[in-house]
Amino acid sequence: MSWDPIAWARATGVAPGRPGAPAPEAAMPSGRLIEIDREGWLARVEPTAALGPLELELRAAGWTLGPLPEGGERMPVATALATDAAATAGSGGGFTALRHDETSHGVRLAIRPVPAAQAGAAIVLPDLARGLEGLRRLARAGMLPAEALLADRAAAGLWLAAAEAGPQTEGLLRPDDALLVLVAQGASGVASERIAAAAESLRDLGAESLGQEMAQAWAAARERPAQAAPALLAAGWDLTRAEARRAWSEATLGPDASGDWVGVEYTGATPHAVLVRARRLSAAA
Repeated sequence: MSWDPIAWARATGVAPGRPGAPAPEAAMPSGRLIEIDREGWLARVEPTAALGPLELELRAAGWTLGPLPEGGERMPVATALATDAAATAGSGGGFTALRHDETSHGVRLAIRPVPAAQAGAAIVLPDLARGLEGLRRLARAGMLPAEALLADRAAAGLWLAAAEAGPQTEGLLRPDDALLVLVAQGASGVASERIAAAAESLRDLGAESLGQEMAQAWAAARERPAQAAPALLAAGWDLTRAEARRAWSEATLGPDASGDWVGVEYTGATPHAVLVRARRLSAAA
C-alpha cells in the first residue's frame, strides 16, 4: 500500500481548481565536501554543496548533519544558512546553528557521529493547548530528543495518512486531540530511555502513547507531503507551507476562515520560542 495524496485531498473537502504544471526540477547544485575534522566534529564544505548528497557522503564516513530541512535534498548549504532553514521536526534552532565559521576555504559545519540507535514514540494529548504545554515543558527541562513535532488535529490527519497508519489508528484521535512525535538518537539503550523519560513527564497532561511503530512510520514518511505537492498541483490543488519562529506566548494561531484546509505544526522548540508551521491546501488558481 502507498499513500495517495489525491485521495487525501478529496477527503479534506477542498474543491480542486485549475490543474497546474509543476515548475521544472532544478539541477542538482555542484559543490563538495572538502574535509572532515574528526577531532573537532566539523566538516568543511563548499557553500554550493547540496544537502542531500553531502549528508550521504558524511554518512558513508560515519558522520551526519542531523535532521535536514524539509525538501532540502537539492538545497545548497549557502541557501540553508541564509534562510536558517528548519528541519521537518528538528529540535532547537534552524540550520544556522550548525555553522561554525566561514572563510575563503569553505564553510565549517558542526557534525556528529551517526548514532548507534534510534527510538521514538507518537503521543496523543487531549488538546493543542496541552500539547504546547508539553512541548514547552520538554524544551525547558532539557528533555527534547533530536526530533519533536507537535501537530494539531488537522495536521495529525495529514501525517497519519502519509504514514499509511490506516483508519483504525486515525480513529483513535478525537476531534480536539494533538499528536506529538518524538524521535531520539544515541547509544544503544540511551535513546529509548530518553523517549521513556519524556513520555513519563507528560502523563499528568493526559498523554497517551500510540507506540514506537507509529513514530517509525512517521519518520519514514517525513518527506511525503513535500514530495506530493507537484502531483496535487497537477490535479488542481495547491499545498503550501508558511513558517515563522514565535515566542511561546504568541504560538497559538487564530481560526482560519478561508475555507481552505489548514494544518498547524510546532517544532524547533527552545525554552523561549517555537517554530510555527502552517500547511494549507487550497484550490489551484
